Amino acid sequence: MNNRNTPTSSAGCGDQLWLLAFVGVSLAIFWPARHAGFVVDWLGWQMRYEAGGWADVPRSFGYQALQPVLQFGNYLMFRVFGTEGLPWYLLFATLHGTNSWMLYRLMRRLLQSEDSLNPALAAGFLFLLSPYAAETVVWRVCLHYLLSCAFMLGALHAALDYFETGARRILWRVHGLFVLGLFSFEWSLAIPILLGWLLVVYTLSHRDWTAFGRRLVGLLIPPLGLLGGYFALNKWTFGNWVGHYGASTHLNVDPQLFLSTMLKYFAKYSGFVRYYEHPLKVKIFGWFDAPQVIWGSAAAVGLLAVWWLWKAFSRKTHPRWQWAGFGLGAFFISLLPVANLFFYYLQWSENDRYGYFASAFFWMSVALVLSALPRWMFSLITTVLIVVSGYLLLKMNRLWGESEKVYAGLVQDFRWYDRDEVIIMASPDNLKGVWIMRIIGQDNGFNEALALRRRAPYQGKMWEVAQFNMETQNDGVKVEKLETDSAGLTYKTLFAQFGNWWFRNGIGASDYETTSYIFRVKEWHVETTLREARPNRAVIYPVGGKWVEAPQ
Repeated sequence: MNNRNTPTSSAGCGDQLWLLAFVGVSLAIFWPARHAGFVVDWLGWQMRYEAGGWADVPRSFGYQALQPVLQFGNYLMFRVFGTEGLPWYLLFATLHGTNSWMLYRLMRRLLQSEDSLNPALAAGFLFLLSPYAAETVVWRVCLHYLLSCAFMLGALHAALDYFETGARRILWRVHGLFVLGLFSFEWSLAIPILLGWLLVVYTLSHRDWTAFGRRLVGLLIPPLGLLGGYFALNKWTFGNWVGHYGASTHLNVDPQLFLSTMLKYFAKYSGFVRYYEHPLKVKIFGWFDAPQVIWGSAAAVGLLAVWWLWKAFSRKTHPRWQWAGFGLGAFFISLLPVANLFFYYLQWSENDRYGYFASAFFWMSVALVLSALPRWMFSLITTVLIVVSGYLLLKMNRLWGESEKVYAGLVQDFRWYDRDEVIIMASPDNLKGVWIMRIIGQDNGFNEALALRRRAPYQGKMWEVAQFNMETQNDGVKVEKLETDSAGLTYKTLFAQFGNWWFRNGIGASDYETTSYIFRVKEWHVETTLREARPNRAVIYPVGGKWVEAPQ
């Protein structure tokens, strides 16, 4: 390894071997979910891809966001491979493994010492094996998370090349990667802030302020112009300064909300809190909604920052402390784009993607802090963390694999094409939080699956009355026919096992009515009253990955 004053931009043979190791581990641990991920939002994209063509890539297929880089990758994969799971799995798992290696390489370069190997490997594998990465790597609508993370890490590496060589031509690479990230996902708006933060800590670490002004101008002035053009293009294209959820959501600056959400993410990653029993995690995450906790924690972080600055200026400070501070600061910076969005924690998986590349910096900071311990203690703690992470990630990947089996089983088992109407009394919304057939504001979503997965759409009327969460892939419901009265034919639907609850539109179900039926939530079951008797109707419900028809 080069000494502290020698450029380290080129990876040696050993680091290239580590790239193979990171990618190999990623491919191995995501193997159980290799066929999964073509669910929920993917169906909408698939319909756009089948109806569109290459000319729609610059316009992001009509989506309310400037994402042509993402759509080029998605559409190319779809045109070549369709929804064959293996190629998508290879791409996503390889990108994740590469991102983990780039984090490892970044730490080696920042520390520039032989003793950086162990903390760099620990951070890289903790990021690689985080159970919260499963949604990003398995769900096939998340390519932009992987790409934006790669472009962000690439931009940081390019900035280091610029610092080490002073070659201004490298700035084209820095800002080119920023543009690629920006037109993949608006999360990349944080890249210029990360570059500025890297410059500050790099200058503190090397105690050389002579080039600071020149580097600051080279790194941050071009992105200002690029951002101006980006926001103007959003306004011209969509009538809104910010795409995706819109300016009213993304530009909602509420300091208390920002701090509360960031603290929740910190707790989520610190102790795998999302996997705790429900009452405990509700208590922990709810604690961070209290104003006294929010502002008290903010004060503590402020004092920590002051202490860190004092340490950073000390000539006797080990570089690990300077870059641990960088990692923690970069963690919070990377959360800025999501800090005003809903923080979901009731089940597993959902919205884990929001913290994807912030978690890279979290584990950088943790590994560097732990590296100050005696080597045996560092090795013990990081080994335990890696084993726990790997176990939980493998569990998540198996859940994705099981959810795919349920989904595919229900699609293939549908056999009522000869009926004029099909009423689905309950369909699986998710398996322990992993999406299966969530619908919002639709009469049904299952016919989309029949059309896009089985290529055999049902031609009659189809209704999904309610949905439910599965705790195992064998979960199901039972449907009993009650007495017919003046209101119509009533069915009682109840769970065949414990641990489930009713969903509708992605949240808990409540009473509602349509022109065809009346739905009522009772204490231990739900009741659906059909307003009219129709001769060629099927009433069906799922048990595991199979459909059962109820009597009429």
